[in-house]
Amino acid sequence: MTGSRIPRPDVVSNSPVSVVSSEEIARSRTGEVEQVLNTLPQVVAGFGAQSNNPGNGTATVDLRNLGAVRTLVLVNGRRVVGSGNDGVVDLNIIPPSLVSRVEVATGGASAVYGSDAMAGVVNFIMKDDFEGAELGVQYGVTQHGDSARVNVDFTVGTNFADGRGNIVGYLNYFDREQTTGAARDYTSEYLVDALDANGNPILVPGGNAVTPQGTLVAPGLVGLKDPFGATITGSGIFFAPEGWRAYQASDGYNDRPVGNIQLPMERFQANTHFKYDLTDAVRAYGEVSFARTAVNSTLGALPMGSSGFIPGFQLDLRNPYLPGDLRNFLSTNLDQDGNGLVPVNINRRIVESGPRTNDQTRNFYRTVFGLEGTLANGMSWDVFYNYGRNELTEVQGGGLLIDNFAAMFLTNPNDPYKCANGDPKCVTINPFGLNSLTQEMRDYYGVTLTNRNEVEQKQFGASIAGTLFTLPAGDLGIAVGIERREENAQFNPDALYIQGKAISRSAGMQPTGGGYDVSEIYAEAYVPLIADRRGIEMLAFEGGIRFSDYSTAGAVTSYKYGGEYSPMPGLKFRGLAQRAVRAPNVTELYSGQTNTAPVATDFCNAGPGRTAAERAFCLQLGVPTQVIDVFQQENTQIRIITGGNPNLGVETSDTWSLGLVYQPHFLNNATLTLDYYDIQIQDAIANFGGGLPTTIAACQADMRLDNPFCVPLRNRNPDGQLQDLPMLNQNIADIASKGVDFRVDYRHSLDSWGDLTYFIAGSYLLENTIQGSPVVDPIDCAGYVANGGCASANPEWRFTQRLTWEHGPASVSLRHRYIGEVTDGRYAAAIAAGTAMPKLAKPVAPATHYVDLSGDWEVNERVTLYGGIDNLLDQEPPYLHERQTYDVLGRRFNIGVRARF
Repeated sequence: MTGSRIPRPDVVSNSPVSVVSSEEIARSRTGEVEQVLNTLPQVVAGFGAQSNNPGNGTATVDLRNLGAVRTLVLVNGRRVVGSGNDGVVDLNIIPPSLVSRVEVATGGASAVYGSDAMAGVVNFIMKDDFEGAELGVQYGVTQHGDSARVNVDFTVGTNFADGRGNIVGYLNYFDREQTTGAARDYTSEYLVDALDANGNPILVPGGNAVTPQGTLVAPGLVGLKDPFGATITGSGIFFAPEGWRAYQASDGYNDRPVGNIQLPMERFQANTHFKYDLTDAVRAYGEVSFARTAVNSTLGALPMGSSGFIPGFQLDLRNPYLPGDLRNFLSTNLDQDGNGLVPVNINRRIVESGPRTNDQTRNFYRTVFGLEGTLANGMSWDVFYNYGRNELTEVQGGGLLIDNFAAMFLTNPNDPYKCANGDPKCVTINPFGLNSLTQEMRDYYGVTLTNRNEVEQKQFGASIAGTLFTLPAGDLGIAVGIERREENAQFNPDALYIQGKAISRSAGMQPTGGGYDVSEIYAEAYVPLIADRRGIEMLAFEGGIRFSDYSTAGAVTSYKYGGEYSPMPGLKFRGLAQRAVRAPNVTELYSGQTNTAPVATDFCNAGPGRTAAERAFCLQLGVPTQVIDVFQQENTQIRIITGGNPNLGVETSDTWSLGLVYQPHFLNNATLTLDYYDIQIQDAIANFGGGLPTTIAACQADMRLDNPFCVPLRNRNPDGQLQDLPMLNQNIADIASKGVDFRVDYRHSLDSWGDLTYFIAGSYLLENTIQGSPVVDPIDCAGYVANGGCASANPEWRFTQRLTWEHGPASVSLRHRYIGEVTDGRYAAAIAAGTAMPKLAKPVAPATHYVDLSGDWEVNERVTLYGGIDNLLDQEPPYLHERQTYDVLGRRFNIGVRARF
């Protein structure tokens, strides 16, 4: 029973536990377990099949929107090696058809399972007793004829040694087809908020300011007139089909069509499980797993800015591709010394080189060997060794050699089509206009980069559990154990990344290497106090404690206490208080400095909302005087430098839950559970300031140069653009989540007409607060989505219900998934800051309903046919959507067959 290691005669835990049965997994008709977990109300969608950007090719689970690093994933109650240095498990290595059930315990479970279990535990219980052979084949496709999925399973098992042993072998092949944003109208649009002439909010076509046509930006250009009479702003000169002119908002680049809305993946898995009774009281067991996954994610073509990567860049006016009238314009206004070089920044999207691709190949290995048995007094014991290894190779295309790219801008005076560096392979570049880069140019600057990552986990554990003795009210149960675990990880980026000579999906990455070990001892107890009295069917106490000694974070203690009260048969009240502790992982401690580009807004942007005090302070931050009144950031994404901090401390959380379980005597086969939870996390690890948006807000709230949150904002280019802001990890954030979970299960016999089963599982979210740093106001993201510091859709109401009719060899099942209304997170940010509400054309995503239909038909004892339709009503995602939560593919069909031999 997940949530406790003490064997109990009942199956009702005092921790709120949701169980996904093998039948529910089978009816979901999916080859990806995250698709099943994402239907649970306790789960906020993490990375998965639709996660292209953000995303890293893995599938993850995130309980309570507290972060995947705070959700512990187990297989058969034991840890699984992470897919990366952060220790987060890639769910792609878990084959759904081999899962017997999934148990999800929410709330801080560190006392029972150790670090990482702050938000809770997801425990996959695998099938381990099978005899015979079974082949399953499934195919699925959307009504558009794309996004195909093929899944093939083969399972074989046999008993041996007169039934004392059993061995099961399993093979799986899964293939998922690529689908890009261009395949759907609603995923290929790039719309931005604007105001019409009357000040009303509207949506207009937009895009990224780094365009395939290219722009020239310089403070000296601001205020000048282009050939069409338009004033050049801080966004610079744009190379339009009709000729060069001032950049307009409608010139932005739409990268939506090239990104994946379904990541292509090919997976091969092989698993074997065995058990053998050495004696009547001792059993040997083992698990050996291998998985190889190949995933490709795709981003828009590389956005290259000379000021960010080429120090002291100046445009050579002798470039033969530069329009003559623009050459004269730049010479007159910017070439003060007459040397033919002018100080401008050129921004260009390198579409000629194609999108930035990331071909990832992961090899996963896991072995578990152990002995288990029973003592003379009936107590059970277990000793095991668990080893896991994950290897990742990623090949990134669409990259660029910075020095070569820079050299192509300086022309040879004797031959303007050749470079000044004298390299015969170097040709002068033509960045002025769409599709102007020739194959010869691309060959000189283009590069493919290869990164490698290795993660290793070793775990030893020993435990004893069972009834210590019997009290008047019942059995006193205990569980005591020790564990020793080592985690090591090494990330080796391409040498060109390390040297800062190349850019693709990242730039300037540094190696990450490190590890830690932890020794732990834990104990649990279940103590029945009073039983079988009037008004007290059962009153019991439950407690647990775990001492952990980390080589990095030192000694920490986790604990839990609470219990249950049953006033009468069929009704049980339960409650627990838990202290959870999470030590920092390898990424948080040791990651080398690298860059990422989150979406954020510089408060120095000129406009009616900027105050006089902000204008004056932005001058101190480094925005040039000549552009301060027209200054606009060139890109909605601002590059920051992130990295590890070996001095990090632990995160702590306090969780308490209170609920009831009711099985009415007047309604057979019916169960109701209702639980309230409250989770408070202190000293959460986050980027400096809690991230770039909150850092900017913290500086804006206290505009002083000695304000530590303003210091990073002084990192600006000569034209005032924010770039390479240092934001390393800190124990700086607080997170809170409160809500109510509910579930109803019912089974009803229709006599000769079969059986009906029904369940509804839902949650009501009261609070989901994030405080990125102590100097900013907390943002409550309950009921919000995206933007303003909120991320995945976090509706207040969410539920899944299913009605199934089973009659003889056939069954039909209807599932309804409900995602409540959510509002743009910029409203949440405004409420937190006490500022005016933004004017948005579509501030609310309405409630979304998905209906799925599935059915099975057992043709005979050996063959079963099945099929289904997901998103039966072809519900399109709302305007405010992120692809992890909402269905962006549309109606999908699947068929399959299972054959037993």
